[in-house]
Amino acid sequence: MISPFAIAPRLPVPTGQLVGHLLRIPADRCRYRESGLVLLVRRVRLDISQWYGGAWVWLEGDEIAGTGYSLGWTQALVHVSACVTDAPPAGLPAQRRSAAPRNRG
Repeated sequence: MISPFAIAPRLPVPTGQLVGHLLRIPADRCRYRESGLVLLVRRVRLDISQWYGGAWVWLEGDEIAGTGYSLGWTQALVHVSACVTDAPPAGLPAQRRSAAPRNRG
């Protein structure tokens, strides 16, 4: 029986759009860690994430170093607002390119 107090995480994208993608998670969006991390998501743990009021989700995957190498498997409790795959790296402003001019040839 599922508890009436259990709430599924309110993710900004479907879980299928997270698995296999790289997330850059700032330190303030990650619990139980001193620093942020770059995570190649392998699994979204909705089953054990329901106890965080819908605001946090457990992710599992490969932690990636600044050099691009895998530091190994890890799990992280991440705020749902950090679960976007197109976010710029932490500390960098979002930059959008203007649309290319139409080809008139």
